[in-house]
Amino acid sequence: MVHIQTREGFRLAVIILTLNQREETLRLLASLLPQLEGDSRVLVWDNGSSDDTGEAVTNAFPGVTLQRSHCNLGVAAGRNAAARLAISSWNPCYLLFLDNDLVLRDGFISTLRATLDAEMEVGQVQGKLLYLGEPGRINDGGGSRIVFWLGKTDPVGFKELDRGQCEQLAPCVSCGGAMMVRRRLFEQLDGFDEVFSPYGPEDIDFSLRLRALGYQAIYNPAAVALHAANHTWGKGDVSGDYARSRVTHWLKFLRRHATPSQRAAFYLAGVPLIGLRMVFRELARGNARAILGSLKGIVRHLGAS
Repeated sequence: MVHIQTREGFRLAVIILTLNQREETLRLLASLLPQLEGDSRVLVWDNGSSDDTGEAVTNAFPGVTLQRSHCNLGVAAGRNAAARLAISSWNPCYLLFLDNDLVLRDGFISTLRATLDAEMEVGQVQGKLLYLGEPGRINDGGGSRIVFWLGKTDPVGFKELDRGQCEQLAPCVSCGGAMMVRRRLFEQLDGFDEVFSPYGPEDIDFSLRLRALGYQAIYNPAAVALHAANHTWGKGDVSGDYARSRVTHWLKFLRRHATPSQRAAFYLAGVPLIGLRMVFRELARGNARAILGSLKGIVRHLGAS
């Protein structure tokens, strides 16, 4: 493994994507800016908002750099474009990617920075996420827990009551919504793979590729943020396009990262089980579009293989 060398520049660039979430973005910035040191810069990438998010950010926080996109690039492409702009403008040592619906608790930024400062072998670090509306419940307590044969990538501790079970510093497969990464390593990996646009899992793929280079991804529970995501999310209707994209992306992810035995287990055991559960669930909802979308995704992937 080759250690990353950087020339002098700003220490940290914070990258925030937003799309028609003005109040959430302002709330995040209010919790973020008091934690930043003078060697840090913030870039808000507006992915085509129509709710005056850009004007609100500029008026409330004139020190924040705002970049408007004329269209929605999605998460992977939007973050990549924002990272390229931040790198060319500020030459940062670290990049911090934040979902715009977070609220950071005190010490979040300094804890992540200290983790990367301490060990050159650590390439990426993420914090602990609790639910904003239910801060006693865990949203992410240790990165992604991948179960290849079931096609699942739920975060560690997902939806569990926080009883102190996720308080250990630990290696992880980092999720992308609250993670800091070495800038040179981000460039070496060519950022997030946009083949997974617009529905992921570009962040988990990135972390696995980082670990394949010999670097560590670390979960540090001392860095805590509150996430506005609802822990009952996913119980509503699923569109056909969404279902098709999710299936197609999972099959690409499986082929890239799973072992032969994991792939075999997925196709032989996981697919029938997942298929039956999906059919019964979506038929009960009267949502045949999700079933057809998933089948189209499988057919399209097999045809491209």
